[in-house]
Amino acid sequence: MSELPDADVTLDALPSDHLKMTASWEQERLFDVVVVGAGIAGLAFALRLPEQTRLALVTKGALGESNTRYAQGGLAAAVGEDDEPALHYEDTLIAGAGLCDPEAVRILVEQGPAAVDWLLAQGTAFDRDAASRLELGREGAHSRNRVLHAGGDATGFEIERALVARIRERHIATIFEHATALDLLVQDGRCAGIVMDHADTRFALRAGVTVLANGGCGQLWSVTSNPPAATGDGVAMAIRAGVTVADLEFTQFHPTVLALPGGAPFLISEAVRGEGAYLRNRAGERFMVGQHPLAELAPRDVVARAIQAQMVPDGQPSVWLDLRHLDPAEMERRFPTIARHLAAQGLSLTRDLLPVAPAAHYFMGGIDAGTDGTTSLPGLLAIGEVSCTGVHGANRLASNSLLEGLVFGLSAADRLDSVAPPATGISPARDGHRLPALPDEETHALRTELQAIMSRDVSVVRDHASLDDAEHRLREIAERIAGRAIRSVPAIELRNMALLALAMTISARNRRESRGGHYRSDYPATDPALDGMHQFVLPGNRRVFRSLAIGRQVADTAVVP
Repeated sequence: MSELPDADVTLDALPSDHLKMTASWEQERLFDVVVVGAGIAGLAFALRLPEQTRLALVTKGALGESNTRYAQGGLAAAVGEDDEPALHYEDTLIAGAGLCDPEAVRILVEQGPAAVDWLLAQGTAFDRDAASRLELGREGAHSRNRVLHAGGDATGFEIERALVARIRERHIATIFEHATALDLLVQDGRCAGIVMDHADTRFALRAGVTVLANGGCGQLWSVTSNPPAATGDGVAMAIRAGVTVADLEFTQFHPTVLALPGGAPFLISEAVRGEGAYLRNRAGERFMVGQHPLAELAPRDVVARAIQAQMVPDGQPSVWLDLRHLDPAEMERRFPTIARHLAAQGLSLTRDLLPVAPAAHYFMGGIDAGTDGTTSLPGLLAIGEVSCTGVHGANRLASNSLLEGLVFGLSAADRLDSVAPPATGISPARDGHRLPALPDEETHALRTELQAIMSRDVSVVRDHASLDDAEHRLREIAERIAGRAIRSVPAIELRNMALLALAMTISARNRRESRGGHYRSDYPATDPALDGMHQFVLPGNRRVFRSLAIGRQVADTAVVP
C-alpha cells in the first residue's frame, strides 16, 4: 500500500473569529422543525412531513429561487423500458471514480422511479412524446436515455414551480423569505435550531430538528453556473459547530458554460451534447475523439480537463460547441431556453459555433450525512448538495443531483421517527456589538479577491505550489475579516466563503492524487490505496482518511492530532 497523505495542516490556525458561532438575537420563535433551503431537497422534505408539524422554511431569496431552479438538463432515473436501476447503479459508480458509497448509490437508484412518481403526483409536468410516454434524454457517462426533462431545458424551473405551488396551497409552513441563516444553535451536544437574519432583525428559531438543505458554493469562484446565493453557508455553519464534513476537495466544473467576453456565465446543458453536439478546438477539430471512448459524452471531469488543455497553450478563453450538423427545428424545440438566451446575445443555437469554457458547478463534498440526512450532531439533518453521502463519489454523474435531493429529502422525512421539543434556556450572547463593522466596499473587494484566488489556484487543475499560495492569500483575507463585526448579509457570506475556501484548499493539498473532480498536475495518477477513502474533517479539526466500504463507522486510517 502506498503512503497516505500525512495531513500535517489543520484548520486550527484559522483566526478564532471564523470558528466562533453567532449567538446574538433579538427575537425567538419555537417550531418542531426548521428547514434551511427551499430547493428540491428542502421542499420534498417539507411536503413529506405530517401536516400538523410546526414547520419553519427559511430561504435566502424569494421562495422558488434556488440552485434547483437553474438545473436545465434534467433528473436521471431508471424509468425507461430498456433501463433498470442496476444499469444506473453501474454508471454512477463509474463516474464516481472509485469513491462512491455503494449502499448510498443503491438506495438512490432503486428509490428513484418511485420518487419520480411522487414528483408527478405533485404536479410536475415532465416532457412527453407523441404517445404520452415520458421523454428521456441522455447525458455524459449514462449508458441509457434516462434523463427526464421539462420545457425542453427548463427542468429545474418546472420542478421548483410545482413544489412551491404545493407548499403554498397546503399552508404547511411558516415561510421566511429573504432570510439568511447565520449559525446553528447547539445545546447539550444537540442541535437546537438556528440563528437567522431576517429584515435586519436577528431571530433564534428553536426546533427539535434542524434541516440544512441550503445548497452549494459555486460563488467561491469567479465564474460559476450557480446563482448569487450559493456561498457555502451550510457547510461553513457546520464547521463552526464542530459537525463532521467530508470530501471538501471535490468540486465539479461543468465543461460547457457560455464564455462571451464581458457576458454573465450561462450554462449550456450537457443534454446538448447528449443530442449530438460536438466540441471543437481553435483548429476546428473534434478534440474529444480519441480522448475517451464516449468522446463528448465522457464524464464531466474528463471533458472539463480536455477543454482546459485546449485553452491554456494558446491563451484562448474558450473552445466551441457545434450544433450545425443537427436538425435545427428539433434543437430549437428541445432547448428553447438556451436558444432564447443565445438569441439575446446575437447568437444562433444551430448556426453559430458557441464559445464555452468550464465553470464551477457542483460541490461533491459537504456535511457528512447518511441517506436519511443524519449527521454527527444529533438533531441536525443535511440533505441535497450541502450534504456528502458518498453517493456522487469524486465526480457526480450528470442529472443525479436533482435525484439525490428528491430521494434523500423524502427518505429523511419518512425516517424522522420523532421530534424532540425545542430546547430552552439558551441565552443570547452580546459579543461583537462594539467591534468596527466590515464596510460593504471592503466586503466586495475581498469577495472578488477570494474568487480570483480560487479560480486561479483551486480550479480544474491544481498542484502543491498553487494550493500553498492559495492558502497563504486566503489566510490574509481571513485575518482582515477577523475582529470585525459581521452585520450585513454580504459580510456574513464572505465570512462563510473564507472559512470554506480555506478548508477546501487544505483538503485539496492533503489528497496527493488525481481523482474525479480533483486533479493534481503534480500527482496526475489515481492512487489505488485511496480507492474508497474519504477525507473527513472531524470535531477539533482532525483530518482522517476513512473507508465507507463496510459502513460509516470504520476505524481511522490516518489521524492528525
